[in-house]
Amino acid sequence: MNLQITSTTKSVDTTNRPYAIRFSEPLSLIEIQWEKAVGSEELHESLAHLLQEIDEKEPRFLIADTRLLSSLGADDQNWIRNSFLPALNTSTVTKFGRVTEPDVFTQAVLDSILDYVQFERFFGCSMRSFPDRESALEWIYAF
Repeated sequence: MNLQITSTTKSVDTTNRPYAIRFSEPLSLIEIQWEKAVGSEELHESLAHLLQEIDEKEPRFLIADTRLLSSLGADDQNWIRNSFLPALNTSTVTKFGRVTEPDVFTQAVLDSILDYVQFERFFGCSMRSFPDRESALEWIYAF
Protein backbone atom coordinates (compact mmCIF):
# COMPACT_ATOMS: atom_id res chain seq x y z
CA MET A 1 0.00 0.00 0.00
CA ASN A 2 1.52 3.30 -1.01
CA LEU A 3 -0.40 6.17 0.57
CA GLN A 4 0.95 9.51 -0.43
CA ILE A 5 0.06 12.51 1.64
CA THR A 6 -0.60 15.18 -0.93
CA SER A 7 -1.08 18.91 -0.91
CA THR A 8 -3.91 18.44 1.58
CA THR A 9 -1.25 17.89 4.22
CA LYS A 10 -0.51 20.95 6.29
CA SER A 11 2.66 21.45 8.22
CA VAL A 12 2.17 22.88 11.66
CA ASP A 13 4.41 25.84 12.44
CA THR A 14 7.45 24.38 14.18
CA THR A 15 9.89 27.08 13.14
CA ASN A 16 13.16 26.85 15.07
CA ARG A 17 12.06 23.62 16.74
CA PRO A 18 13.82 20.24 16.43
CA TYR A 19 10.67 18.47 15.20
CA ALA A 20 8.03 18.67 12.51
CA ILE A 21 4.30 18.05 12.84
CA ARG A 22 2.17 17.38 9.76
CA PHE A 23 -1.59 16.94 9.54
CA SER A 24 -3.74 15.51 6.74
CA GLU A 25 -7.42 16.20 7.25
CA PRO A 26 -8.63 13.81 4.49
CA LEU A 27 -6.60 10.96 6.05
CA SER A 28 -7.36 12.06 9.63
CA LEU A 29 -3.64 11.59 10.27
CA ILE A 30 -1.20 13.59 12.34
CA GLU A 31 2.52 12.86 12.33
CA ILE A 32 5.49 13.98 14.37
CA GLN A 33 9.11 13.50 13.41
CA TRP A 34 12.16 14.67 15.31
CA GLU A 35 14.96 16.09 13.18
CA LYS A 36 17.68 15.48 15.76
CA ALA A 37 18.16 13.83 19.13
CA VAL A 38 16.48 15.94 21.81
CA GLY A 39 16.83 16.48 25.53
CA SER A 40 14.08 16.19 28.12
CA GLU A 41 12.86 19.76 27.80
CA GLU A 42 12.59 19.55 24.02
CA LEU A 43 10.89 16.16 24.23
CA HIS A 44 8.28 17.45 26.68
CA GLU A 45 7.72 20.59 24.60
CA SER A 46 7.30 18.64 21.37
CA LEU A 47 4.86 16.12 22.84
CA ALA A 48 2.87 18.87 24.56
CA HIS A 49 2.68 20.69 21.22
CA LEU A 50 1.58 17.45 19.54
CA LEU A 51 -1.20 16.98 22.12
CA GLN A 52 -2.35 20.55 21.53
CA GLU A 53 -2.56 19.91 17.78
CA ILE A 54 -4.41 16.63 18.38
CA ASP A 55 -6.95 18.44 20.58
CA GLU A 56 -7.44 21.11 17.93
CA LYS A 57 -7.52 18.93 14.80
CA GLU A 58 -9.07 15.74 16.25
CA PRO A 59 -7.29 13.15 14.07
CA ARG A 60 -8.04 9.44 14.31
CA PHE A 61 -4.50 8.33 13.53
CA LEU A 62 -1.02 9.20 14.79
CA ILE A 63 2.42 8.29 13.50
CA ALA A 64 5.47 9.21 15.58
CA ASP A 65 8.90 8.68 14.08
CA THR A 66 10.85 7.93 17.27
CA ARG A 67 14.09 6.75 15.68
CA LEU A 68 16.05 9.70 17.09
CA LEU A 69 14.72 9.22 20.63
CA SER A 70 16.83 6.20 21.53
CA SER A 71 18.67 8.12 24.25
CA LEU A 72 15.62 8.57 26.47
CA GLY A 73 16.35 8.31 30.15
CA ALA A 74 14.23 6.90 32.97
CA ASP A 75 12.78 10.33 33.80
CA ASP A 76 11.69 10.79 30.18
CA GLN A 77 10.17 7.31 30.13
CA ASN A 78 8.22 8.07 33.31
CA TRP A 79 7.04 11.41 31.93
CA ILE A 80 5.77 9.73 28.76
CA ARG A 81 4.03 7.02 30.76
CA ASN A 82 2.51 9.37 33.35
CA SER A 83 1.80 12.53 31.33
CA PHE A 84 1.77 12.00 27.57
CA LEU A 85 0.00 8.63 27.32
CA PRO A 86 -2.87 9.47 29.70
CA ALA A 87 -3.49 12.69 27.73
CA LEU A 88 -3.37 10.75 24.45
CA ASN A 89 -5.84 8.29 25.98
CA THR A 90 -8.51 11.00 26.19
CA SER A 91 -7.96 12.17 22.61
CA THR A 92 -9.59 11.17 19.33
CA VAL A 93 -6.62 9.00 18.27
CA THR A 94 -7.62 5.36 17.76
CA LYS A 95 -4.40 4.02 16.16
CA PHE A 96 -0.86 5.07 17.05
CA GLY A 97 1.99 3.79 14.87
CA ARG A 98 5.54 4.25 16.12
CA VAL A 99 8.41 4.15 13.64
CA THR A 100 11.39 2.79 15.59
CA GLU A 101 14.95 1.70 14.94
CA PRO A 102 15.02 -1.93 13.95
CA ASP A 103 17.75 -2.79 16.45
CA VAL A 104 16.71 -4.90 19.41
CA PHE A 105 18.05 -2.59 22.13
CA THR A 106 16.20 0.52 20.95
CA GLN A 107 13.03 -1.49 20.44
CA ALA A 108 13.28 -2.87 23.98
CA VAL A 109 13.75 0.61 25.49
CA LEU A 110 10.76 2.06 23.66
CA ASP A 111 8.60 -0.98 24.36
CA SER A 112 9.38 -0.72 28.06
CA ILE A 113 8.00 2.82 28.05
CA LEU A 114 4.70 1.77 26.58
CA ASP A 115 4.10 -1.78 27.87
CA TYR A 116 0.78 -1.04 29.51
CA VAL A 117 -0.59 0.49 26.32
CA GLN A 118 -0.98 -3.02 24.94
CA PHE A 119 -4.02 -3.40 27.19
CA GLU A 120 -6.17 -1.72 24.56
CA ARG A 121 -9.38 -2.16 26.51
CA PHE A 122 -7.89 0.21 29.11
CA PHE A 123 -6.14 2.57 26.75
CA GLY A 124 -8.70 2.75 23.95
CA CYS A 125 -6.02 3.16 21.30
CA SER A 126 -4.28 0.45 19.32
CA MET A 127 -0.54 0.88 19.13
CA ARG A 128 2.15 -0.93 17.19
CA SER A 129 5.81 -0.40 16.30
CA PHE A 130 7.11 -0.47 12.74
CA PRO A 131 10.49 -0.23 11.00
CA ASP A 132 9.24 2.40 8.54
CA ARG A 133 6.42 4.84 7.82
CA GLU A 134 4.94 2.79 4.98
CA SER A 135 4.40 -0.22 7.25
CA ALA A 136 2.73 2.01 9.84
CA LEU A 137 0.42 3.49 7.19
CA GLU A 138 -0.55 0.03 5.93
CA TRP A 139 -1.54 -1.03 9.45
CA ILE A 140 -3.39 2.21 10.18
CA TYR A 141 -5.55 1.99 7.07
CA ALA A 142 -6.06 -1.80 7.02
CA PHE A 143 -9.61 -2.92 7.60
